Order: sequence, then C-alpha cells, then structure tokens
Amino acid sequence: MMNYTNFTFAQATLLFGVVFLLPAIGTANLGNYLRINKGIASHLEMCPAGQDTIPVREQENFDESFGSPTYRPHDRDPFADKEEAPPKVIQPQKVGTDDFKPRLYKIPESYSGFKIEIKRVDKPLAASHDIFFQHGKVFAEKLKDGTFSYLLGDFSNAEEANKFLGDFLKQRYPKARVAEYEAGERLY
Repeated sequence: MMNYTNFTFAQATLLFGVVFLLPAIGTANLGNYLRINKGIASHLEMCPAGQDTIPVREQENFDESFGSPTYRPHDRDPFADKEEAPPKVIQPQKVGTDDFKPRLYKIPESYSGFKIEIKRVDKPLAASHDIFFQHGKVFAEKLKDGTFSYLLGDFSNAEEANKFLGDFLKQRYPKARVAEYEAGERLY
C-alpha cells in the first residue's frame, strides 16, 4: 500500500494544472484579448470623438448646483406640449344573478328510518340562514301544528341517530332531537 504525503499530492495537483488547465486558460484569454482590442479599435474608428448616440438639444450648465436659485433645467415642463388624454374608466356593469334559494328536500312517502331535527320554527327560515350553508342535504317538513322542521341525516336505528346527535350536533343545536319516520309519516 502506498503512503501519500502532502508533498506528492501537491506535485500531482501542480502537474494536473500545468498539463490540462494552463493551455486551455491561456488560449482562451489570449483569444479574448485580441478580440476585445480589435472590437474597441473598430468602434473608435466608427464614432468620432465628441459625438454621442443621443443628440443634445441644448447644453446645460452643470457648474451650477441643482438646488441653487439660478439653476434652470433644460425643460421646465416636459409634458407642456402634450395634450392630456382623458382618463380611461371602465364603467361597472350590473350582472343579473338569481337569488340563492336553498335546496330543501321533502321526506319521501316511503321513507322509514330516523332523522335529526336541528331546528323547529314558526315561520320558514330565510334563504340566507346558516343552516343551508353549513349542512349538505337539509330536509324541510311542515308539521301538523303549523311549525316548520329542518332535519338532517338518514339513520336506520335510533342508536346511530342519538350517537351522531351527541357527537356532532348537540353542542351547536341544544334543542335538536331524533325524529322517527314510518312510511313517510312522522311518529312523535
């Protein structure tokens, strides 16, 4: 096994640089140097001294400071000769939309099962009521006493309905209760 020392590593690095990198670097720099000098010389021949690409309309006096009382800028108002265009204003357009009407479902005549009554009111709820935005399928039913009942869910037994009511709805709707249906008729 060979032991490498710092000296042999340094020699190998130097050899690598001399053999591989120096010719490439030297050639590239020499070529660029010749091209740059040629480019500058040709540019100077085309542009006589004292001329600029932007024509000067009037010579300003740069000896005066910009804040002095005698300073006169080149153009007092560069926009004085231009007509002011009227402002572009896009007029608002009214777009007709239908009022939001909540989709209320009726209890099917053949339905037998359990639903959760979350709200019971004397008058129908407004279409903007939170119930219609926060719950998916809301069932509405007008009861025999003239009140309106709003119900959620579809449960096959009372245990499932009571568990769902206790876990998710009771805190938000303290008066919520489970309602049983048989052949589309509500059992009190």
